[in-house]
Amino acid sequence: FFLSFLGSSYFGMQRQKGKATVQQKVEETLSSLTGEDIEIKYSGRTDAGVSAAAMPAAFSCSRELDCTRMESLLNRRLPKDIAVFGLERCDDSFKPRQDSVGKRYSYTFSLKRKFPLRCHSCAYLGDYDLDLDAFKKALDCFKGTHDFSNFTSKEEDVGGFVRNIYSIEVNDDDGAYRVEIVGDGFMTYQIRLMMGYAIRVGIGRASLDELKEALERKPRLVTHYKAPAEGLCLEEVYYDEDELLLPHPHL
Repeated sequence: FFLSFLGSSYFGMQRQKGKATVQQKVEETLSSLTGEDIEIKYSGRTDAGVSAAAMPAAFSCSRELDCTRMESLLNRRLPKDIAVFGLERCDDSFKPRQDSVGKRYSYTFSLKRKFPLRCHSCAYLGDYDLDLDAFKKALDCFKGTHDFSNFTSKEEDVGGFVRNIYSIEVNDDDGAYRVEIVGDGFMTYQIRLMMGYAIRVGIGRASLDELKEALERKPRLVTHYKAPAEGLCLEEVYYDEDELLLPHPHL
């Protein structure tokens, strides 16, 4: 099934002791409906405040479930800022995180104009002028294959810090800016750190050369220009490499 949620009220996806998380809410609701201790598998963690439009997830249950009815019951009982859709049976071997080959995220922000009705999904960054051309050139620096060790807070990564970014597109989202990023995977804070630095270039607080130096710098020194969490949303997870590498009409 897929999870859609607004992250503003949660400390991320992963269950944490003493904190409200999306995993906790979904597992508690599933357990109350099935009478079993349910643990869900999902495609990846999210930071506190980050949202998702369609996060793949799965769970096992000993009972035979009516998927249509279960989906309806779940949506009635889940908090108003969490929904499920596309609930169906899948093979037991399906691993939402390990089987994925790529993801698409969006980051939405505004400058000058503030959107109070979208405050949980659009980050307002202040009264600044944006040089859109400089901003786009900054984002272009991230395209391709790079070692992103300076753009993640992770201390180490089993597969290394190298990631592939296939496309980055910028659109005007009714007065706000919406950036769509497709890549083979993203590490902790990576997109928010990328966005933070690119926005600084766009508003004249950093140069393109400084960004390039930050991306290539060795020894490792993590950049600290992190964009706010509320602008980030997981849009789609890919399980087919051919689909991942195709042009994306939504961009």
